[in-house]
Amino acid sequence: MRTRGALFGLASALLLLVGVTATAWGADIKRVFYSTRDGHIIKADYRKARALAAGGDSRMWDALKQGYLKTLYDANSQIFIQDKDGCIYNWGGNINSEVPRTWPEMEQAMAQEPLNNTSPHPHSDRELKQDGTLAVSAYPLQHGTIECGGVERTYEYYLPSSYDGKTPVPLVLSFHGYQSNGIGQRNLSGLDLLAEKEGFIVVFPNGTEVDPGFSLARRPELLQGYQGKWNIGIPPMTGDVDDVAFVSALIDKLTAKFNIDRTRVYATGMSNGSMFCHKLAIKLSDKIAAIAGVTGPLTAPLVNKTPKRPITVIQCQGDADPVVPFNGNPAFLSAHATVARWVYWNKTGTEPGVYEYPKVVADDPTSVVKYVYGGGTNGTKVIFYHVKNGGHTWPGGPQYLPVQLIGLSSEQISLTEEIWKDLKDIRLPEAAGVEH
Repeated sequence: MRTRGALFGLASALLLLVGVTATAWGADIKRVFYSTRDGHIIKADYRKARALAAGGDSRMWDALKQGYLKTLYDANSQIFIQDKDGCIYNWGGNINSEVPRTWPEMEQAMAQEPLNNTSPHPHSDRELKQDGTLAVSAYPLQHGTIECGGVERTYEYYLPSSYDGKTPVPLVLSFHGYQSNGIGQRNLSGLDLLAEKEGFIVVFPNGTEVDPGFSLARRPELLQGYQGKWNIGIPPMTGDVDDVAFVSALIDKLTAKFNIDRTRVYATGMSNGSMFCHKLAIKLSDKIAAIAGVTGPLTAPLVNKTPKRPITVIQCQGDADPVVPFNGNPAFLSAHATVARWVYWNKTGTEPGVYEYPKVVADDPTSVVKYVYGGGTNGTKVIFYHVKNGGHTWPGGPQYLPVQLIGLSSEQISLTEEIWKDLKDIRLPEAAGVEH
């Protein structure tokens, strides 16, 4: 039974989405997340639904209202609202509280102290489409373990429904950032959705646990679940663990268990995981065909190393990243210096092909330019995605923390789709000793 306060909150909630939608504060709502009684979390683009309805197509808006209302009447439901600044309001928790606040009151509190009032980003597994139906936005992952160096290591993975074990398929490894985990990396990249579409196996390894007291966030609880790291040789992402040996053993285990094309093993990563991908490109290029790193450049300990072989490298960086500066620091290279180093190592041409992506979201101030340095040894390339006004984010991925903390997530491209176009035709050269 709802309390009197909760009933007041329910009435306020009804006004928020169904009634007072034309107010100024309503314009700041960007996304709505709500649960269903069968256990799903649905993500809905509020602005898109409103715009479509204004243009005469109300299917998405009607479905959003209906789903929202059903959730309101369930006292155990979850409703979260994300505003244009990336802040998350626990609207469902507020509705069911003893002393619920109105939306203007919550908005005022968020404006005054966003870092203290925002909630963790919800992990949705369904998305509301333009026609009012639901699409899968995340698949269930399987969990695996492997012993390496006397320590049990873990990973999450997804097998596409098309996998039958008869035809060799590519393998994509995707490494999370500092204080994240394999599931968090899946939620960020959406690589499970692409794996289902393109027919490759994707694996999200878990790093070792971060050291106590080395939080990079003012509110570490906003980064949900297990918090891991990759050893890249710079504090606090260092230690005695040999993560390269772990990845090598993991590739061997997966290729023995599944019918994987060993010439098409790729590594991708975010932030600390991206920096680790550069380490793998230097130390494990006999097993990895190419890498794609996002928001994590070459680190200082790697600059004077010699890669085992030339290898195609893709780097994506936002020039308004408040976490890993675009222009570098003593611990890691700038974005441009990272690209220049791989151009030197791969002996590519120094004049890139340039492609500027068209803006597809008018109110998104970011833009993306792609630079391709070709003609490298053994056909290698260096590809750089420059995200102008972009933050410490995965383009096309969620605004997983407020803009004030991590900068903007670009909505102009799906980086996951774009880097797969770059990676999918690359093969490990015969000189690496892998049978073709």
